[in-house]
Amino acid sequence: MARPRKPAITKQGKSETKEHLDARSEVEENMRGDDSLLRQAPAWLDEYGVIYYHFMLDQMEQFDFLGNLDIPVVAQTADCLSKMQQLDEYLKEPDTDLIIHIYDKQGNDVPKENPAIGTKLKYLVQFRALATQLGLSPSSRAQLAEMQIQEGVQEKDVVDAIINGD
Repeated sequence: MARPRKPAITKQGKSETKEHLDARSEVEENMRGDDSLLRQAPAWLDEYGVIYYHFMLDQMEQFDFLGNLDIPVVAQTADCLSKMQQLDEYLKEPDTDLIIHIYDKQGNDVPKENPAIGTKLKYLVQFRALATQLGLSPSSRAQLAEMQIQEGVQEKDVVDAIINGD
């Protein structure tokens, strides 16, 4: 399966020219649409989900690339985090074992992994896929940070040129 395309704002121009990335970024900005509903968490999210939803929006606010069309992806990501937290809390309860014992037809004790562990792993896989779509992976964040540094250097050069009369 091919990797999902990253937004132009997160790319540096190694595989595409700067002109192409600038044009793509402008088209993506136009396609992003309105963001007036973004701050309203979907009603179906539970308490933890709403907290994670707003936390992610707060953390991504400075990049300004989310719109109303991204609400389902952000909400699903928040829901995954919420479910994983609930499963962690369940697994930490004193009467919950990581290994459960069931009995086969002959009455033999058959130790098995607690099903909550498998459920948490499924949510983790889903979270990783959604996080990649949102650019939440460490490599995506590093790339965004590098871009901000480069933009800061370029802005400083422009300001210095104006001050120096170049």
